[in-house]
Amino acid sequence: MRANAWLLEKHGRPSDVLRWRSQELPAPGPGEALVKIRSVGLNRADLNYVLGSHFPARAFPSGLGGEAVGEVLELGSPAAGGNPPAVRRLNRSVGTRVATLSGRVDRGRSGIYRDIALLDQAALLPVPDSYTDTEAAAFWTALFTMGGALEMAGYHAGNAGGKTLLFTAAGGGVGVLGLRLARHWGARTIATTRDEKKADDLAAIADDVIVCADGEQLAAGVSAATDGRGVDLALDPVGASFYPGLFEATARGGQIVSYECISGTRADLPIMTLMMKDLCIRGFTTFRVSTNPALLDTLVDLGMDHADALRPVVARTCSLAEAPGALESLERSQHVGKIVLNV
Repeated sequence: MRANAWLLEKHGRPSDVLRWRSQELPAPGPGEALVKIRSVGLNRADLNYVLGSHFPARAFPSGLGGEAVGEVLELGSPAAGGNPPAVRRLNRSVGTRVATLSGRVDRGRSGIYRDIALLDQAALLPVPDSYTDTEAAAFWTALFTMGGALEMAGYHAGNAGGKTLLFTAAGGGVGVLGLRLARHWGARTIATTRDEKKADDLAAIADDVIVCADGEQLAAGVSAATDGRGVDLALDPVGASFYPGLFEATARGGQIVSYECISGTRADLPIMTLMMKDLCIRGFTTFRVSTNPALLDTLVDLGMDHADALRPVVARTCSLAEAPGALESLERSQHVGKIVLNV
């Protein structure tokens, strides 16, 4: 089957290194599926992949991206074994609308910035019936990131009530979903943004919003919002520049979970504060979810059963042809919610 895809020819700026190419795809083999892509969710990990800043490509040309929604066109025979088990609540049949599990999409081989993708059946997810394609393409990676990070920290619907949770750089799709999930569980939420223009939008989603550009402003804002107590849990994608402030902003016995490092990977940590406040620091990636079938199924159940309460915010849509420019716009971070490409 003939397909078209954005392929990465080398690492660099998306507009310089991505090329739209035609490919001939084989029929799906055992454990595989051909999926007609309808919508693609943009993630910062996609930009990092193109830039080569986190996980460089194995070889060129390479596909990219891992989050999409589409329709099953053709299914291969069942896998002989060795593949991860299929996700619970997934109807695997031709014509079914499916989403993709980013951690199980082979970017080098296929990726999902394309009109038709050859994927492992183990990379397919169900889609909430009430979601549009655009919403579905903005949902699962954010839920797996926030739901998985909260699970790592020991938080769930039964114990989050009354706790105070901080979501830094909360304007993206992941942060917005995290705020909705935490509030759905009864937690008090604090969001941060460096953009005054985003504060009003975030105020409709979070209990408190702090506009801050560095760790010092962060700590001062949290102290004011919590009467000096601090937060029970901080979920942070900013990294290095926020870390001293995160230590100050977190309450005694609290936790910090890092799931990205936008401002850098190395921070000057106040170890005495760490000791005296009995803090815990954790690192999280969504591979924790995609490699743990029981956790994956738990989060799929959460997403399917509470889809209306957790409905993602789509900041704007673009066409698949606009992928390079849309990726570069992630760096400017001027949106609240998720940017989605429609095919």
